[in-house]
Amino acid sequence: MPNSSAKQLDLELYGMTCASCASRIERKLNKLPGASATVNYALEEASVTYDPDALDLERIIEAVRQAGYDAMAKSDQPTNTKSTHPLWPLVVSMVLSAVLLGGDLDVLHFSHLVGMFAALIVIGLVGRGFLLTAIQDLRQLTGGMDTLVSIGFVTAFVFSSVVTFTGATHEPVFFDAAAIVPTVIYLGRWIEDRAKTLARSDLSGLQATMLGEVTVVRDGVECQVHASDILRDDILTIRPGQMVPADMVVINGASTIDTSIVTGEVDRSPVGPGDTVLAGSLNEGHLIEGRALSSARRSFLSQITEQVAQAQARKANLERLSDRIARIFVPVVIAIATIAFLAWLSQGSVANALIAGIAVLVVACPCSLGLATPIAFLVATSRAARSGILIQSPTVLEQVPKIDTVFLDKTGTLTDATLSLEALPAALTDDRRAWIAAVARSSTHPVSRALSTLPSTKMTPETVKEIAGSGLIGTVDGHTVTIAAPSYFDMTSPEDVRVIACRIDDSPPMTFVLTETLRPGAVEVVLALGASGVKVVMLTGDREENAKALGERLGIDSIRSNVRPADKAAAIRDAQAHGERVAMVGDGINDAAALAQADLGIALAGGTDIAKASADITILGDDIQKVPAAIALARTTLRNIYENFAWAIGYNIVAIGLAAFGILNPMLGAALMASSSLIVVTNALRLRRWQPPSVARLAAHVDPVSRVPISP
Repeated sequence: MPNSSAKQLDLELYGMTCASCASRIERKLNKLPGASATVNYALEEASVTYDPDALDLERIIEAVRQAGYDAMAKSDQPTNTKSTHPLWPLVVSMVLSAVLLGGDLDVLHFSHLVGMFAALIVIGLVGRGFLLTAIQDLRQLTGGMDTLVSIGFVTAFVFSSVVTFTGATHEPVFFDAAAIVPTVIYLGRWIEDRAKTLARSDLSGLQATMLGEVTVVRDGVECQVHASDILRDDILTIRPGQMVPADMVVINGASTIDTSIVTGEVDRSPVGPGDTVLAGSLNEGHLIEGRALSSARRSFLSQITEQVAQAQARKANLERLSDRIARIFVPVVIAIATIAFLAWLSQGSVANALIAGIAVLVVACPCSLGLATPIAFLVATSRAARSGILIQSPTVLEQVPKIDTVFLDKTGTLTDATLSLEALPAALTDDRRAWIAAVARSSTHPVSRALSTLPSTKMTPETVKEIAGSGLIGTVDGHTVTIAAPSYFDMTSPEDVRVIACRIDDSPPMTFVLTETLRPGAVEVVLALGASGVKVVMLTGDREENAKALGERLGIDSIRSNVRPADKAAAIRDAQAHGERVAMVGDGINDAAALAQADLGIALAGGTDIAKASADITILGDDIQKVPAAIALARTTLRNIYENFAWAIGYNIVAIGLAAFGILNPMLGAALMASSSLIVVTNALRLRRWQPPSVARLAAHVDPVSRVPISP
């Protein structure tokens, strides 16, 4: 196991062609002393945690090469493509394959020797890579998709060459199959490369905002530096239409910024001197200057991309299952091909035996199994990040369908931690407004903040002191202002409302009715969660009467009140002990223990809190309306993965069976195999078009009185 000083290394991998390759590299790396590795076939990357006292970069890369592949340390500069399948060999091979097919169909007429040389050229152009990988596999006593494909077209070529040189004119030749099979599969990989590049484009788009040149002032000298080289306290010049490359505070100029890339919503806000602007924000107005609050590598946007990349490097249980299947897939397919060959040969037909055996080899597709989970998760996490939702691990997707109870923290989650004035006393004059507001502004307590919003002339108190446990007393313009709970004045107040009393000098106290401010869409969120079939529980440390009043406004019947922050995790454990699968929604800091205890933790995290959020899902921008969206996305993604698995498994069972019974010829089998992986990737790409559902639309499917979902 890696020690406490373990380092993290990300590698770009080259030469993988199927899930078996990824599994082989992962096993090889995990055999190194002090190393723990995860290989992502969809990303073509490896994440390695290693002990620097036992390993170094050269030895880790050498282990990958010993497995038959190549690797290099991942660059800070994101790449858009890693294609190893250039177009020109494909074009030449397709022309030659068409010529050979024309000869097979008697459209063109040429000797077998010409067909042999044409097939040899195709094998050299597009089949050589398959052969080299297959040879490496054999050296490692393993096999992958390239092994199956190579055995297929090499067998066809060798048999046809023997027939050609021996003059056995009664036997058919398969030069067309020997050329078309590698050509079609190469075409499939060429298309797949571009589809996977598209799948990675959302994360690449996030990373790309940190690229390019930016104007900075260092030691009084203006210069151009790469955005990734920005240092803390650099003075940045951000022009209209330019992305802010590092978190900064504006020092000169005023403009309008769009923070959609960091919050997932179009949010245009005016900024001026003293305002903080997060990396990734778009300057839509005028030129501004700002002082960098951190290096670009430690900015908020950098943290987002790093968390998304780390999440994509992890594996779900479904992916580990596909890895185990991939390990036995190749030997099982070779066994089936051998049985099919012998069965047909026993009937006296060498040609049919070869056709069946080769077809089984080339139609089998372990790639679709290997891509089923990681490609869907890759697309979903990148799309979610664009919507302001960070998913920490693929195992989160597997937890969501099991959730039957959602605990919602009250203060800071359902409410925005502020109070508002619901009713004002009749005795409140303009002067009294000013005096009360002046004293209230001396405190940051939510009650004081509410009173400080009284519209009035701004005044400064002469003295202000705290009444321990009760309120404030201060002097303004020669008048004594006392702000305290009604009990301080020996007054009684209703239990179902929150009241604060204020006395000016010796006059009778005036009472103000306060109400908590709900977050926008909180009622609709509760209804939407009910529509998704889960029980909603409000968790709060507030008094029972206040909690019930708020629960009635929200439509929440199940309430846990008087719960101290330290006891929230215990409340979740109690629910879990009764067999409930719990999701917890909190602010990500005060609720860290509860979020960790829950089966699914969803944190509402503001800009700089992102690094502190200890949850499975983190919502950027403190927007509670994204909670149902996060659950909906997780369910949609898991459904997409199940669709991919169903296709991959069903395809291989049916296609291999048809090939073994001689219904599929090798060329059609190759086309089907090439399309199989592409279908999985294309299905996953549908997640790029996913849009967060409107909570209002979800809430419309719930009866507002009974809170029971309405059937569409």
